[in-house]
Formats: sequence, structure tokens, C-alpha cells
Amino acid sequence: MKKFNFLWITIFALLLTDASSYACSSFMLKSKNGQIYGHNLEIGGQMPGMIFINKSDTQKKGFTWKLLTSADKLPENNLTWVSKYGSVTFNAFGREFPDGGMNEKGLYIWEMTGKSSFDTVANRPRLFMSQWMQYQLDNYHSVNEVLQNLSAVGLDGWNWHFFVADKQGKAASIEFIDGMAYVNAENNLPIPLMGNGRYTDDLSFIKEFKGFGGQIELDLTDPNLPGFVKAAKLISDYNDNENIVDYGFGILGHLSSNPKWSVIFDVVNMKVYFKTAAHKNIKYFSLKSFDFTSATTVKTLDIQNADLDGDVTPHFSDFSQADNEALIRAVIQKVLSKDSDPDIDPEILISNLANAHMLKKDQAETPIKGIWTGYAEYPTTGEPAKVDWKIEIDETNGILSGSLSDNVGLFDGAKLLNLEYKNGIISFTTYTKGYIFKVYSQLSEQKIRGIFEISNEPRKGNFMLEQH
Repeated sequence: MKKFNFLWITIFALLLTDASSYACSSFMLKSKNGQIYGHNLEIGGQMPGMIFINKSDTQKKGFTWKLLTSADKLPENNLTWVSKYGSVTFNAFGREFPDGGMNEKGLYIWEMTGKSSFDTVANRPRLFMSQWMQYQLDNYHSVNEVLQNLSAVGLDGWNWHFFVADKQGKAASIEFIDGMAYVNAENNLPIPLMGNGRYTDDLSFIKEFKGFGGQIELDLTDPNLPGFVKAAKLISDYNDNENIVDYGFGILGHLSSNPKWSVIFDVVNMKVYFKTAAHKNIKYFSLKSFDFTSATTVKTLDIQNADLDGDVTPHFSDFSQADNEALIRAVIQKVLSKDSDPDIDPEILISNLANAHMLKKDQAETPIKGIWTGYAEYPTTGEPAKVDWKIEIDETNGILSGSLSDNVGLFDGAKLLNLEYKNGIISFTTYTKGYIFKVYSQLSEQKIRGIFEISNEPRKGNFMLEQH
């Protein structure tokens, strides 16, 4: 890992972690009459932030950390997609780079600083981890959809992990270890609550307490009791006689004594409630008040505005590039300076973050019909085995079809099944000689770069093809 990446990760992790509390956390609370998601952002000082009303049917371009910190226009990642859903997000890094949020279909995602380590080897489409969350909100409506597509796009950045939930009451924790996604859901997620620790570790500790399988008395007034345990108790004890939003803020209060942001999403009524450490009065707005189509302008709201109170809908204003850059500059100046890390120019990073949303919708997509040739690297012990690949893709009445061949006889015109090109990703499944291959790739500058997974094989292979 390069020096500047390590230094940035160290500084930012320290900024976002407060040893005196359970720090950042997310949860879902569901009853027969209501359902909410809650989040605390816990940092070492007041954190600037803006709420964004993001639009559907909007062309997006993907960025990696390398692209965001480079003065050059690198062809490293040209993953593009058109947002299917609008969303509400709380952002510290500006437009397209949320800390978390929910889309118009009720899909929720938020990050926590954890122990994840992203894959830096596989030749797959990749996004900076904050934009990866926006990608999920843009393209998917359920936890199942997110989980089904986890292999399609890799992440880069530092050690975030994620909590996702949906309107159907499903939730999951997503962590990465050496690039492999580890998911807890359904029976493996008995408590829909996630903090900075690994979910399985937190769950093993809570089993020591009464009500969760153990014998230790659980006293909510004990200041030494971890917030995760208190929150789990409150989630399990909720009944419909109490206001679910007020109860949710009570859970967040037990998770941290002084969170810098506290946010509640009422997914049933499609309302959002929030407060900050600097301005503790609870504000709210309804998603029903906004048009999420691309026919209207992106709207924003400064969450640290001292004049906000009650229903803040009238205070949202049209997106301003100047305000976007001012937010990013305020955050970057908290964690990075030219003197502290000479390998990163803060001005370049600020400019790239601020301008990342600028992409015209009429940019033509590269057609995928045709013949693509190149190589694939199979995962083996030691050096990967390199094999020539040829993929032929045809399109008839909007339906894609294709075949895969190689120079070693493993594939001999094997059909490409479930062949799709959507959300900026080409994907298909094929099988041969008892093995099933799932392939994910991105199209960039007349090249297809991607990864393939093989049944009964935990490692991933890479390939790169050019059009002829």
C-alpha cells in the first residue's frame, strides 16, 4: 500500500472513531405498525454535512480513490450507469459521495468504520467506497438485490463496512476480508444492529447477557455497559405503545452520549428525522415532498444550519456547485493538508470530488456487440495460469446472446447465459466440464475488464479483452 493511502486511512479512521463510546452505528427497528432505520455518526469534532435529494434517470460516472487523488485523467475506471431510483443521502464528501441514506423504494445503506480490507488485485470494476453506496441506492430496491450483485463491483478506500435494510424488513451486515464479502443476514442477523466491530464478534459478546442466552444482568443505566448491548435490549423490548421515532432516538442516545449526527428514517411514512451535536433540536422532512425525477433540480440542505427547526422542507434549495465545493473543502481541511501528506494535493482532491457529478446524459455507451479477444488469468497456486479468451456477442431485437471460446479446449463455444449489460456492468453465466463460471466486467475504452468466479473455487480470476 502506498504511503499516502496509509496516512490518509490512519488520519481519517482516527477522526471517525471515538474511544469513549460505541462510535458509528446503524440499526433497524420493525414492528407490526412501524419500521425505522437509525444511524449515529460519531467523530472527534463537529462534522459538516449536507442532505442531497438525488435524482433518478441521471447519468453517473464511477471514480476510484486513485482517480480522485490524481491530477491526470486516467482511464482506470470509466464505469458508468443511469440511476434507476432517486434517493435521500447525508453527505460529507459532496454530491455523489454519501455517508449513508435511503432511496425512494425504501432501501437503506450506511457505513461504519470497521475492519474491512478491500480487494486490490482482482481486475473488476471498482468504486470509491462512498460512491459504491450511491451506486447501490441508484440501482437496487432490496437487500436481496444488493447481495445478489455484491461481486459485480469492487470497492477501494479505507476500512468501512456496511449495514443495509429494506422496506420488506430484511437487513444485512456487509464486511470485506481480503476483498471477499462476508454477509450476515436472515438467521445469521438475529439483532438488526451494527457498529464498528465485526458483527459476529459483537453477537458473541451479547450472548453473555440475560435475554440473549447468558446470565449477566443487563442494566440500561450502567454507564460502563457497551452501547451495542443497550441498543440490542431496547430493540428486543419495543412494543407498539410507544412512538417509534422517539423510541429510535432513544436507542441512538444509548449508543452514544453525544453523537455528531443522529438520523432516523421512517420507511413506512417515508419521513426523515435528524439532529446534530451542535443543533440538538429534531428536524424532519417527507420524501413525498420531493420530485425524484430528472425533470427537476437536485436539492440540498446544510444540516448544520442553526436556523432549522421542525419541518425543514422549505429550506431545501437548488444544488449549488459553490456550496458543494465549500462542504468538501471544510471536510478535507479537517483531515488533510499539503504539509501533512505531500503525496496528496488537497486542491486536486477537492476539485475532483466537487466535479465528479458532471457527466452529460447523452454520452454514448460503447456497443458490446462484436468479437472480443484477449486473455484470462485463472487462480492457481503461485502464478496465475494465463489463457487466450474469445467472446462473441450478438444482439437481436434488444436481446443479447453470445459464446466463449479459449485456446486450451476448456470452452468450445460455450453459450453465455443470463447475458446482461446494465448498471454499467456486463454479466453472464456459463458452464463447462462440470464447472460453473459467473462473469462480471466493465466496458471502458473498447476494452472489457473483469473477474470470473468458479464454482467450488474461493479465489477469483481476471480477464481483459479488446474489441475487433
